[in-house]
Amino acid sequence: MPSYLSTSDAEEALISAVTSLGLVARPVSSVGDRGVDVVIEVPGGAAVTIEVKTMALVDTEAAHRLRNRTVHFSASLLPVVVAQRITSAAREVLNEAGLGWLDLRGHLRLVGSGIFVDTAVAGMSEPTPERKGILGQVGMELAVLLLIDPEEARGVRPAAAALSRAPSSVSQAFAGLRAAHLVTDELKPAGPELFWELARHWKSPRADVALVPGPGRGGDNKVLRLGFDEVEETTGWALSDTVAAAYYGAPVAIRSDHPLDFYVPDRSALRRAVHLLGPATSAAQRAGQVRIAPVPAVCNRRVDGTSWSGGEWPLAHPVFVALDLAQDPGRGQEILRDWTPTGPVQRVW
Repeated sequence: MPSYLSTSDAEEALISAVTSLGLVARPVSSVGDRGVDVVIEVPGGAAVTIEVKTMALVDTEAAHRLRNRTVHFSASLLPVVVAQRITSAAREVLNEAGLGWLDLRGHLRLVGSGIFVDTAVAGMSEPTPERKGILGQVGMELAVLLLIDPEEARGVRPAAAALSRAPSSVSQAFAGLRAAHLVTDELKPAGPELFWELARHWKSPRADVALVPGPGRGGDNKVLRLGFDEVEETTGWALSDTVAAAYYGAPVAIRSDHPLDFYVPDRSALRRAVHLLGPATSAAQRAGQVRIAPVPAVCNRRVDGTSWSGGEWPLAHPVFVALDLAQDPGRGQEILRDWTPTGPVQRVW
């Protein structure tokens, strides 16, 4: 992090620290969420809304000033101070005042309704300039953006706007890609190496289910938020992996009852799916699998293939299907060697 810490940098640092603990956090940019900068989704509980305050150094005097201002915070918000350094004495003052804090040297404390976090996290004050490759969540999202539109040269700010990320974070992500020679000087993918590097990071929580949903099934579908309407304009479930590859014309043979593999937007959608469809207790009982989309684009850049695929499900973009196939070092990678998508989609593997 630079010596000057902008609000967007602080929000990004807080989100990174929270997600490193296995929780889901996202920035909030909606005008309707006045005062809310970050939302943390707590498993089994209500979302925690956070207002971020930034400082370079929080000493005892600064901590007392922050404490005196807490009367101006809404009761529904958890105020969190993000700083390059917070002294030990200042931490005690903040704790007594009920303020959360992130010391970028490597400690996070969030104590409020529905959440208690007080733990060491990876230090972010002095990132190593030599870091290479796909760096964190922003690096994955940037790699996806470049692979989906490989011929479009994107600068830092256009990419940041497309990803709803801080320009500073996207700049760091680009720096990591350049250092690893994964992008060209024009900031385009440098051959298939970017795809295969992203495939190494392409992992997320998943669960086998005993049933799969489908169109026209009423209340359950509404609760599951499948997203069958206006597929390419909305967020919802996306069919991927082997069955989707077959729809796209990849050289793969499948049975008519082959299990379906879906991406869902977030952890709460995964929980709803397992609750309503039932967990599969054995391989024979498995009707499908649901997994959390590693990046938001998986579920908000879906493809409506109903007019040409013969299938009823919204499809994941071919790049995401290819990333799934790449996880199988045998058959999956063999399929990729022989598969060149048709239409406007470019082969990037």
